[in-house]
Amino acid sequence: MRRKTHTRRLVGANARVIGSAHRQAGMALIMVVAFLAVLQALVAEYSTNTTVNSVSAANAREAMRAQFLNRSGANLAQLIIRVQTDVLDKNRQFLGDIQLADYTGLFMGAFGGSKEEVNDLGAMLGGFDGDAIEGLGVAVGAFDVQITTEDGKLNMNCANGSTASKKNLRTQLEAMLFFDAYNPIFEEPDADGWNRTRDEQVGAFMDYIDKDTGRGEDARGGAEDYGYQTLDDKYRAKNNYIDTTSELKLVRGVDDRFWTLFGGEFTVYGDCKVNIGAVTDPKLIASVIFLSAKSPDDPVVQDPRLLWALAKRVAEARSFGVYFDDLQAFADYVKSPDGALQELLGGADQGAFGGPNQEAQSAAANAEPVQGVELDQQKLGQVAKSGPRRVYRVEVTSTIGVTPKGEPRFSRKLVGIWDTEVQNQNMRSTDYRKGAWVFWREE
Repeated sequence: MRRKTHTRRLVGANARVIGSAHRQAGMALIMVVAFLAVLQALVAEYSTNTTVNSVSAANAREAMRAQFLNRSGANLAQLIIRVQTDVLDKNRQFLGDIQLADYTGLFMGAFGGSKEEVNDLGAMLGGFDGDAIEGLGVAVGAFDVQITTEDGKLNMNCANGSTASKKNLRTQLEAMLFFDAYNPIFEEPDADGWNRTRDEQVGAFMDYIDKDTGRGEDARGGAEDYGYQTLDDKYRAKNNYIDTTSELKLVRGVDDRFWTLFGGEFTVYGDCKVNIGAVTDPKLIASVIFLSAKSPDDPVVQDPRLLWALAKRVAEARSFGVYFDDLQAFADYVKSPDGALQELLGGADQGAFGGPNQEAQSAAANAEPVQGVELDQQKLGQVAKSGPRRVYRVEVTSTIGVTPKGEPRFSRKLVGIWDTEVQNQNMRSTDYRKGAWVFWREE
């Protein structure tokens, strides 16, 4: 009996030992699993942070590369403008109204393109290897430069200028809104519910910018009350020069519909007279013809359809190879546009820098006949000028990498305004010639 009891005691003790061991093993397993879960979370967080930091660093690197590509494009544009002003513009009597900016697309790939684009250009020009010339192409990414002029637009800051400049701007705005096709804009209220006439819309532009606080040309029409203080977002008329054309969207009556039609005709840079050689929009050309017609009763001036057809022909003149070196050349072309094209067709086929080419002659031959208008040189000189361009808009777009869909992986844009009449104020610069950036924005 004693042996059996002792045996049972041993068995019970072993069972307790084994049970305790099992409990300890279970706790250890739970601790290991918990540790692994925590470790997995830490590893996942570390991996995520590492990935985010890596992508952020890569984006910062690409942003820096794109920024310097934009700066390279801006420097190249500045060089092109300098060549235009210092070489071509000073020899206009021999070369005519040749604008180097019109041909930047022909050679921009050699400077801002990839090595493949440089080699393709070399093969086209004579079969040389792009690597044989230093400085062509870029190793990473690419950039494209577009250079246009602001001289063919209405400078709205002239509303805050002299009496003559304000009168000139007002008449051009009135003439630009002349066409009956724009009647629905003034027959229906704007987006804020304002019903206005053409004269009221022009007055709203002038009163927003001019320095006085009175309404009308002589500021005797009462206070400039256009309801800006009654809008949800209250503001006042600036009564001063505006910095960008976007501020014109604050003028009463300028809604999306109005801006889509006329917003592209406005600028805040340059002179108070449009450069007739730079005007490309028929609306503005029609206003110039309307204001400078020798006879106000001319049938073309009185008929909006005939005036629009003539304005379109003038806008197409440059594509035909016709350049307006001076106001007299513009007046001659407007007086007899069909005769000018016949004279053009009788000329020899010339290259891009020498005049009309075969494609231009073909387009001129198929042009519909239009009726001309005789212009008054004195009236024309009051609203327009000719000669070299003054203000250039430079847009540089740089791209880095390509996505699987063929789209740029990283893109950045630079917009700059170069004024050839502004004196460089950078004291560290050794270039004391006129010409400087007056606007610079990177997106």
